[in-house]
Amino acid sequence: MQDKLAYFDRLYHDNTDPWGYAQRWYEQRKRQICLAVLLKPMYQHILEIGCSNGFFSQYLAAHGQQLTCVDANTTAIQLASNRLKLFKHVQVLQKQMPEQYPTQPFDLIVLSEMAYYLTESELILLIKKIQNSMQQTQGTLLCCHWRHPISGFELNGDRVHELIHQHLEIPHYLSLNDPDFLVDIWTYEQNSLAQQEELI
Repeated sequence: MQDKLAYFDRLYHDNTDPWGYAQRWYEQRKRQICLAVLLKPMYQHILEIGCSNGFFSQYLAAHGQQLTCVDANTTAIQLASNRLKLFKHVQVLQKQMPEQYPTQPFDLIVLSEMAYYLTESELILLIKKIQNSMQQTQGTLLCCHWRHPISGFELNGDRVHELIHQHLEIPHYLSLNDPDFLVDIWTYEQNSLAQQEELI
């Protein structure tokens, strides 16, 4: 299995946008889908796990009174901090998951395109920490991952979502199965939006 820190150091060495967030319609469409399936227009405190260069974070920031972005890579943190410097309600922190998981509660956690870089045991520990941090807020987890093979790591997107289904003791709300990526939402809020807005 590849060393995670060295893997990301190589990715960012000569490229500030190694996944093409700014250019690819694939990334733009996926970003729009993730934002569209949010169950509220605004959250009190969002945690984005694996913020990379902060490209998605700048859109997510519009949906939170506070946004905490974390990533393990030094270059990614520098890029995200620079991109998000005008957002006074956004904090960018260098942290390695799951060991350095933030201690405060969150009512929305976004786990996108990073969990397959963990080992299975690391992911199970992360799931437990996510659950603990959402219990106080009765919050929501939005999870999105690429479904194709990732060389050098033991997990893939389908296995990540399978493990979350198995270990997260929060009701599942929504699945979106694109041929290229999965989106799942788990939340304590079990009323649909139509029910919440008294449309039915």
